Order: sequence, then C-alpha cells, then structure tokens
Amino acid sequence: MRFFFSVVLLLFFSHVKANEHWPEWDNFKSTYISPEGRVIDGSHPNLITTSEGQAYALFFSLIANDKDTFNQLLNWTKQNLASNDLETHLPAWCWGKKSGQQYQILDNNSASDADLWLAYILAEAGRLWSNQDYENLSVSIATQILEKETVFVPHYGQLILPGAQGFKLTEHSWRINPSYFPLQLFKRFSVLYPNSPWQTITQNSLTFLTQSAPQGMSPNWAVINDNGEIYPETPNNTIGGYDAIRVYLWLGMLADNDPDKNSLIQHFSPWLKMIQTDGFVSEYFDITTKMQTNHQPLGFNAAALPLLVSIDDTSTLSKLLDTLKKHQPSNTTSQYYDNVLILFGKGWLEKRYHFNKDGSLSLE
Repeated sequence: MRFFFSVVLLLFFSHVKANEHWPEWDNFKSTYISPEGRVIDGSHPNLITTSEGQAYALFFSLIANDKDTFNQLLNWTKQNLASNDLETHLPAWCWGKKSGQQYQILDNNSASDADLWLAYILAEAGRLWSNQDYENLSVSIATQILEKETVFVPHYGQLILPGAQGFKLTEHSWRINPSYFPLQLFKRFSVLYPNSPWQTITQNSLTFLTQSAPQGMSPNWAVINDNGEIYPETPNNTIGGYDAIRVYLWLGMLADNDPDKNSLIQHFSPWLKMIQTDGFVSEYFDITTKMQTNHQPLGFNAAALPLLVSIDDTSTLSKLLDTLKKHQPSNTTSQYYDNVLILFGKGWLEKRYHFNKDGSLSLE
C-alpha cells in the first residue's frame, strides 16, 4: 500500500515544474490582489492588508516568474506601508478601512515575519532575475531587522522579536512567536552576510524552537526571560493553532540534507503522531493533552504536506490531499489564510520550488 501511494503521488506531480501554469496562483491573484497590488484579507471587517500578505504574495509571484505582479506588490507596499521608502522604513503591518470608505495604516508597528520574508524574497529575486536593485533593497531591510527587531536576551543570546515595539513584557521578559523563525531564511542570511549576527540568530532560533515546545508541539506564543527560561504566554495558554501551524510548514520545507532537519522532525514527532492518528489537522491543538479541536481548515491540511513527505507517510498524505481535492476553498476573500497555506504547501509538493541546504531558493 505504501508503494502504491508513492507511485500515485509521483505520477501526479512528476510533470509539474516551476514557472508552469499555476491555477492556485491565478485564483489567488484574481480573488485577493487588487489591480494596484494590494492583498486584501476579506475575513476582517476592515478589509485589511498586512505586510505578511504582501510578502507572501511576492514570494508566490517570484515562484510563478510573474514579474509584473511582483513589481505591483512591491510598489504598493513601499508607497502605502513604508512612507515610500523601504530603505529606511520597515513596512507597517496593517492597513485597511478606518471609517466609512477611508483607508489608511491601522497599526504602524512592524511585523518581523513579513520583514524577514521580504528581505529574503528580494535577495532571491535579485539573484534569480539579475536585479541589483532588489538585492540592495534586501540588504537595507535585513539591516533594519537587526537594528529594530532583535533583542539580546541575557543567558541566551540574540533573537528576533515579533516587531519593533510592544514585545518587551517587563524589564526581564519578552514575548516571542516561534512561527517567525523560518530557519531556511536565517540560514540564507548567514551565507549572504558572513560574520554577522545572523549566524548566532540562526542557532538561537533553532534552540528556541525546541525549548518552547518541550512536549513536541509548538505553542502560538511563548515568553523568554533574562535567565534564558522559556514558558507559555500565560499558565493556561497551551494551544497551538493559526501561528504555530507555520512552524511545521517551515520545518517540512527544509532541505533534506539540512543537518538540523532530522533532529527537528524527531523532536516534533508528537505533533506528527497526532495528525497521523486523526488523519486530519484541526484549527487548534492542545500541546499538553495532544488533542485536536474545532474545525479542519483546508490550509492546515496543506501546511502539513511537506512534513509528511519528509517522513514518507504516504497514507496520511493521501488523506489530506483527498480532503483538499474534495473541498476547494471559496473564491471569496474570506479564506485568505487557507489559500496562502495551500500555495505554500501544495506548491512545494508540486515541486514548483524548494529550499536548498544553504537556504537559497531553487525553481528547478
């Protein structure tokens, strides 16, 4: 049976290559991206645009070799989220309808997950498309991240904060989001910027991912203090979900020859065993009881695909793919996050892109 599923999956995806027609991307563009280059999250009453949404769409347009959309997205981000100057301004994380029909920045704070992806995408777009302006802008954003969105935690080291402001809880503790630690991006920055803090940030982030998940399941948020101790955001907050799902997505997409991948898979095996037993991925999972609750978002099923490939679990993979096939996300703007996770997970499974050992992006 295992061999049968392997053959079926191989036949299904063998003819899909990077830069070929990508129906999910075309659907995402027509549903979520305005003609000006704004990604609209219709699940929010203010019809918000986030820096995360802009960065993810830039990544997908790079994969699709869609240079026109890439430039529209980048220009809109620069003009509306960064005072028309990304070289000195990290983008505001949230823009949308304030009152009536007036649209503006709703929260000027930055979001480091978006900024990390933006710096990475520009570096890779510059390399793949031979565009020095993109590479230069990437350097500026990566430098700003180090200056504005990191903290040196005593007895631990330098870590990425979720944003420039608001994540220092006390004089001795900080709020951290594990899903903001895509290791392939950090490893790429370590290569691009040798003898920089990115080397230690990479190692500290790797350590934090496992220490914040002592039972093998990542929380949405965690707190670290200046003794290097990590604990849940609140004593009763033991739930993983909309943030934590990306921890497993980033892990699954690490290169197979990445020296840290096998140990990370082993550490997070309790989460894998949970979804293998259930045959689905739910909205919330309790990291203490190791039980899933609430409905099963389509995007969560897609986010699990790379990790299931990494452990060669073709049975669970087939179940999740069957769910995705039977229940397509709607064409309304209310399912933004599901569609993003599907583009990441299913796009990777279809071999439209992959990450190399050094974190670089390959479209072949």
